[in-house]
Amino acid sequence: MYSGIVLYNTENISPNIVLEFAETLFLALNTPITEASYIKPIIWKTYSDFKFVNISLKGLKRKINQQEATAFDVLNVLADTCYLRLVYYTEEFGGRNDIYILYNNKLDHKGIVLELIKNFARQNYFSYGIKYSNCKDINRATEYAGGFNFTIVYPYEKYHFDEKKLDDNKRFRMVYTANIINCHHLEIGVDNTTLKDWILSDTSHGTLEELSDKLWLWQVPENELDNINNFLGELDLLASWKLPTPEPEKPKRRLP
Repeated sequence: MYSGIVLYNTENISPNIVLEFAETLFLALNTPITEASYIKPIIWKTYSDFKFVNISLKGLKRKINQQEATAFDVLNVLADTCYLRLVYYTEEFGGRNDIYILYNNKLDHKGIVLELIKNFARQNYFSYGIKYSNCKDINRATEYAGGFNFTIVYPYEKYHFDEKKLDDNKRFRMVYTANIINCHHLEIGVDNTTLKDWILSDTSHGTLEELSDKLWLWQVPENELDNINNFLGELDLLASWKLPTPEPEKPKRRLP
């Protein structure tokens, strides 16, 4: 099984810093970078496009230092299986400014991935982050990160996610076991109080850990995810939530 992390609105984090973090991540997980690529624009007479260009890690560093590459992808692939991937996207190629981290669960000993993300958040600002799991392969984890191809992790989740529906820090995608939120999120109104006070009012609502003066880690017990998602979803605070479909009643068995 695979898990993923998405960090949103990373435009203030330089490609050099992200690549340094990627090297730290791969080293900490004892997983070497075996492949690298960068996104290259293609300009035609009538339209523009882009493609991934394979390159060595040393070559990628050089391209980034010379400002010839901004968006990139680094992976660990062994025997045609990808175990770890970090992608840094920028909006100049038609997407958003996001970082995707996708990994095989077997690599994550003692929660080291989340600890590394916490350290990264202490030193760099992005607006929002999520950590999800239960993806059967790296492709599903990637598709969920991008919000496409009908990939979901909850049965009460919409099949497509549009990042614009986060409404400038007024909503979440869904609630996960680990959510990195900002100071504006903490002020969202929930049940006649703020989200911050609502979380702190009951241990079943999770815990808050301050990572910096702008970012907090909101961790939620796994057995409370359904309750919290449905509660906040009904308040229209979750961009991907949908009303759970009731299970059809089983026909009553006729007595002979």
